[in-house]
Amino acid sequence: MSITGAERFDVEVLYDEIASRKDPEPQATTTDDSIKRRLMLCAMGLAAAFGALGIRSVDLALDTPAPSYDVAQAAIATKASRLEDADGRLLAINVPAYGLAINGRDVWDPEEAALGLAAIFPSVDPDKLRVKLSAEQRVVVDRVITDGQREAVMALGLPGLSFPPTEERVYPQGRLFSHVVGYQIPGRGGVTGLESAATIRGLEGPQITTLNVTAQTILISELERAMERFSAKAAWGILMDANDGSVAALASLPDFDPNVPGQSPASARRNRLVSDNYELGSALKALTVAAALEAEVATLETQVDVRSPLVVGDWEIEDYSVKKAVMTVEEVLATSSNIGTGQLALALGSDRFVDILARFGLTERLETALPEGRTPLLPPRWGEAEVVTASYGHGIAVSPLHLTSAFAATVNGGALITPRFFESDPVERTMILRPETSAAMRRGLRSVITQGTGGNAEAMGYYVIGKTATADKPVGGRYLDDGPLLSSFIGAFPGHDPRYVLLISLDEPEGTADTYGFATAGWTAAPAFRRAVERLAPVLGVMPVRQDEAADGFLDGQLPALETPITQVITEADRQAG
Repeated sequence: MSITGAERFDVEVLYDEIASRKDPEPQATTTDDSIKRRLMLCAMGLAAAFGALGIRSVDLALDTPAPSYDVAQAAIATKASRLEDADGRLLAINVPAYGLAINGRDVWDPEEAALGLAAIFPSVDPDKLRVKLSAEQRVVVDRVITDGQREAVMALGLPGLSFPPTEERVYPQGRLFSHVVGYQIPGRGGVTGLESAATIRGLEGPQITTLNVTAQTILISELERAMERFSAKAAWGILMDANDGSVAALASLPDFDPNVPGQSPASARRNRLVSDNYELGSALKALTVAAALEAEVATLETQVDVRSPLVVGDWEIEDYSVKKAVMTVEEVLATSSNIGTGQLALALGSDRFVDILARFGLTERLETALPEGRTPLLPPRWGEAEVVTASYGHGIAVSPLHLTSAFAATVNGGALITPRFFESDPVERTMILRPETSAAMRRGLRSVITQGTGGNAEAMGYYVIGKTATADKPVGGRYLDDGPLLSSFIGAFPGHDPRYVLLISLDEPEGTADTYGFATAGWTAAPAFRRAVERLAPVLGVMPVRQDEAADGFLDGQLPALETPITQVITEADRQAG
């Protein structure tokens, strides 16, 4: 093996230095020849030594067996599917990467190696690493390292290093789809969200989801805006196609970065839309009214006396604000009357009421591509008190995704549709309401906007329909008069021919001067719904229409007109009710 340039330079310098010395003896030629021979032998020795080191390095690189850990990782990486949104934009993909391993049998100084690597990788315990290297074990320092870390490791000049090729799962959209897409754990594959579904199903290659990057961006921005404005503890929202169940956007805040999930607390990694059950309050009134219409125990024009509290056993059910003495069912829905809704539930009876809950899918776990899910929390028995309280959303807790699916059936013509997240998933439809019932509900839910609690949700030209829902959150197992609230608005647009259902929820919002101190849904969630619709509709291809074009989509072609400006009228009773 030849001597390198650096080695030749060192030998020549040594030779020149020795040759320049003056020999006191007169036999200069003999002495010079002797020195040259010794120098040549030294050079040959150095060359042989470096050659041996080079051969040993090649041997280590080619002959070191890869551990089963690396093989398993390579297998998982190869089979992992690529996730894309509905327009082909990347949500999750594997990219080539390198790991770092060190072979203890080749390490000269285990302590030096352990300390050097621990300085680059804070997660490395230098004492444990030193023990393993001293025992001549091969240690995988990290499955994936950065280019900067690799350069720093190379600068240590340690023997026994190897950089096994692997693949890294990355999420180009960052936090945008953290909960719905989920993330993977090395060696296990997907553990949350659609990543888990892809692993469980063994999906390979490109997988097209129903998600939409633009819609998700808009939804999150409006949730963040509402959270900040009302100092809410958390917020969530979902946008779903009302007719085939395709989920275009789903967001839960606070969120996390799936590229580094461990850097966020467990509470931020929880998908509140599917992992949690909530008493969602007055949104359930829409389902109760639909049940009454479907069972033909009432129509929208049926008169209901609400002048006195509804007495059920030892309980008195009251309304939060003063209302008309006698109201139609449509007005009961529009003004969110507990008394009127309770009477409709009693007219149905417990058997029919529980049956309609089951038909809406609110008594069983909702099975979707997302692995997370909860079975609704229901009363252990269904007496009159339980039926009445459940009719307006208390005493029954369901996931927000449950509610979204049920609401879609209420307005889309009567078909209950399982939410979809992959384009390849079939559309599962079950008719649970007559089309006439659904048309009547569209009119009644339009009155919520035009005459009732949802005026702040109006988006001009889209004739939105929906329901406010303000629920008291229990504290220590009981409800407080001024306790925290869960404020939601669930609706559909365009109202005359619903294409999308949208849910907006704020957890423990606080009132502001602009809302007269109110933190209820009509003042907090409804305006966020309106802004989201105004931004979402154009990018989803939903254009505003004239009033005469919209009228045909409502019962008997009647489109309730907006009677008041899109600012709620405050009465003294409302202020006192808070």
